[in-house]
Amino acid sequence: MSKHHPLLQSFGALMVLDADSRRIQAVSSNFAALLGLIVTEEGDQTLSGLLGKRLSQRVRRELQGQQRLPGPLTFSRPFNATRFQLHAYRAGAYVVIEIEPLNPLGKRRLLGTVNERLMHLAEATHQEELLDNLVTAVQELTGHDRVSICHFDSDWHGLIVAEARGGRLAPLLGQRFPASDFPLALRRAYERHPVRLIQDVSGPTERLIPDDCSVALNDSFLRAPASEQSHYLQRLGVRGALSIAMQGDSGLWGLLFCHSAMPHPVTPSVRDAVRTLVQMATQRLLLLRARQEARYLQRVQDSLVLSTNARFEPQSPHQLLFEQADTWMALFRAHGVALWLKGSIYQSGNTPTPEAISQLIMRLEKAHVHSGPWCTRDVTKEPLTASLAMPEQCGVLAVPLPMSSAQRGWLVFFRPEQVETLYWAMQPATAHQPGMMASPSAAWYEEVIGKSEAWQRVERLAAMDLGEDLTLAISAYEISTLNMHLERERKALAEANQRLEQLAHFDPLTQVWNRYRIEQAIDAELVAAKRYGAAFALLLFDVDHFKQINDTYGHSLGDDVLVSLARLVESSLRGCDNLGRWGGEEFVVLATHSDLEAAVGLAERLRSLVATLHVNGLEQLITVSIGVAIWRPGDSCKSLMARADAAMYRAKRSGRNRIEIAVEQMQ
Repeated sequence: MSKHHPLLQSFGALMVLDADSRRIQAVSSNFAALLGLIVTEEGDQTLSGLLGKRLSQRVRRELQGQQRLPGPLTFSRPFNATRFQLHAYRAGAYVVIEIEPLNPLGKRRLLGTVNERLMHLAEATHQEELLDNLVTAVQELTGHDRVSICHFDSDWHGLIVAEARGGRLAPLLGQRFPASDFPLALRRAYERHPVRLIQDVSGPTERLIPDDCSVALNDSFLRAPASEQSHYLQRLGVRGALSIAMQGDSGLWGLLFCHSAMPHPVTPSVRDAVRTLVQMATQRLLLLRARQEARYLQRVQDSLVLSTNARFEPQSPHQLLFEQADTWMALFRAHGVALWLKGSIYQSGNTPTPEAISQLIMRLEKAHVHSGPWCTRDVTKEPLTASLAMPEQCGVLAVPLPMSSAQRGWLVFFRPEQVETLYWAMQPATAHQPGMMASPSAAWYEEVIGKSEAWQRVERLAAMDLGEDLTLAISAYEISTLNMHLERERKALAEANQRLEQLAHFDPLTQVWNRYRIEQAIDAELVAAKRYGAAFALLLFDVDHFKQINDTYGHSLGDDVLVSLARLVESSLRGCDNLGRWGGEEFVVLATHSDLEAAVGLAERLRSLVATLHVNGLEQLITVSIGVAIWRPGDSCKSLMARADAAMYRAKRSGRNRIEIAVEQMQ
């Protein structure tokens, strides 16, 4: 019985070879016509017999030991002016070759256009401008009627965030597509093959001849759309489509769709140009988002900076909340904030009753044991808050404050209901009814009630930073109070001072120096270097793909990674070297009496040592990227750290798990 194969699009031809890339097992039904060749049906033809000895040898040589060719090959046939592009990859026990005619498009003109568009993308200063530039450039390059960018939310619903139109298709900007349109199998397919072309959804299709070849063609670029996809595109009024994945730093960020109401070919060179633009825009998008998050984190950090006067005149928790509440609520888009400390509650803005807050804290203490924040945007659906009296609150963000090893305080933000109207290009599917496509002129919409705005990742990070600063400020106040009123209880005073010392100088998670203490040490070393000319070095490093570890295994295991890493590195340093946690997953080593050669040697030893670290429950390798900077006359702590930081990020961009030296040191 013959094996069923997916149908193929007719804009290219396909050939199936044996594992040695020599003998032809099957060809697509349009192969002979597209290439102007005569294909016999005896089944004994060879690749060299059809495409020539030189090309067949090159295919075998470049595919040897590889899953696919590193890049396309181009060739032409005698007596045929058309040039062709060839891709080859392995599919089980076979080799699949896809051949496509090349349009004689002027490469220099296309390259010039792409370079000009890349410059526009690089100059964009915010996301909206960047994405608008991208869809406009792609629409001009491909000529499709509509080019849209679909961004995925945390539930995999898609929102059209940018669009360029030049033809007959209706606008989709601002509309949503349900997650059922983007199943997991489809998202994984885009991760393997980021470009998908459907030249004509209703066009003729080709089949394999003979059809008894057992090769799987699911990864073929030429495969025709499945009937469900064809029906879906036809309901959108689309016949020609080009889709390109936009990969973020933690998965699929979104998709760029090019749609046309009529059949629409896209040459390989144009597809490559569009993919280059999409990759550049995606990297720029991630950079803009990182800069925006950094500015936001700095604003939160600046909201509670312990000045010199504050250290001598600490403020009570009530004073801190009274002075900072409005700033905090604005930063976290909240309408209420509460501080719970040892049974006392300090509130500002619109908050639940003290009884409801106390019950919330009791439940958090039992259910939320790790050091990260806890949040919900729907208190009525969240088991921990469903039975609490919170009539005017829909969202809660709670941050534990490590006041001591035995007891935690809590900083809690409250958000009101945010009624949101969502416009859907297709009504989301239910258990009883499949998704229904809206008419082009009027999208289906729903009103989402009972939920607050979602708590963004950067907001949760900022809340943790604020919690650490607030813990230190409250501890300073407690110590001051003890010094004034508890002189007789020297033991309690000594314990409190020790706790303040630990909080002020040591990171509560890893127990290495915190940023404040390591900065003190760097400043002292700068004074010694200036006076005696004693060189020293800074090694700044962080854990590669740490966000992925947190997202995959949870924050508790992420904390274990940081603790284990800090212990390993600290135990391997000289007695005159110091380790500090700079923030998040970033650490810094202060290497005294070290020139460039010694610093690089130490960095390489640490990099290799970390690669041997094993943490229970973590299946992936732990690596670090390290930036090395050597003191030079005139340096400040800020300038020295800036050079080390730039070198570290250059190590990340160069592939991670490596060392880079500050550029000034290399010149």
